[in-house]
Amino acid sequence: MKVKQSGKLILLALLWLAVILQILINRDLHHEEPIVEAFSSSEMIPVEGVVSCYGEFGDMKLAKATKETMLINLAKKLGITDGYEITDSEGAGYQEITLTKNGKYGDTTIQIVSMETENVLGEPVTRQNILCDIRVYNDLNYTSECKDTLETIYTELGMKPSVNIYFKGRTEGMIGKSQRDEITKTLLSSLRAEETERIENENYTTIYAYTPRFDEHITQNGKDINVNLAFTYHESENMTYIHLAVPYIAQSY
Repeated sequence: MKVKQSGKLILLALLWLAVILQILINRDLHHEEPIVEAFSSSEMIPVEGVVSCYGEFGDMKLAKATKETMLINLAKKLGITDGYEITDSEGAGYQEITLTKNGKYGDTTIQIVSMETENVLGEPVTRQNILCDIRVYNDLNYTSECKDTLETIYTELGMKPSVNIYFKGRTEGMIGKSQRDEITKTLLSSLRAEETERIENENYTTIYAYTPRFDEHITQNGKDINVNLAFTYHESENMTYIHLAVPYIAQSY
């Protein structure tokens, strides 16, 4: 039984890998529908996917009304026309205005963050940044569509989008250390990625790695990383959650 269970977990991990690779390298998921269907119908239940995008809009002053209009127009490009809420806040050297829309199948947050800073000449400027966070429940295909849509929107606005994509799935019971190691080895090998750091205990493992397959990366503790895999076991639920993100997991887990 242990051998069969281990083989099943490796298969689930590879299904995850296949789906995420398709999304990240902009391949058409419709050519791989059996893979998505297999993932969705397996014991590894997809819980959510999150696409986060960041871009620098430029150095300029923008009135509050202008920023509200920009948020509403951005929301329309994402198919959001009503049921949203706009709030604003500020602190020392920054202002932010936020549009949120919470729904049955996902939540969307769009922000314009204005930072008071200096340019290379030491002159005071206001730097405008646009952030978008789309959380999708139980729909791998729509997560992919959101990534493509956000990249298109940011590019059309003259921004270079910085994208973070994250998936979380769950399976009943605990995935033991040896199985976590086997899944990690298979995933990293398929990605041609090298592990750079690991933190773990009995109920928690997180792995940071780097692969030349993806352009984006961050530097952590002096090392480049662009793949982040984590396993968390919740005893009260008797459920193991698997988290996988590029370039890193920005969600709490």
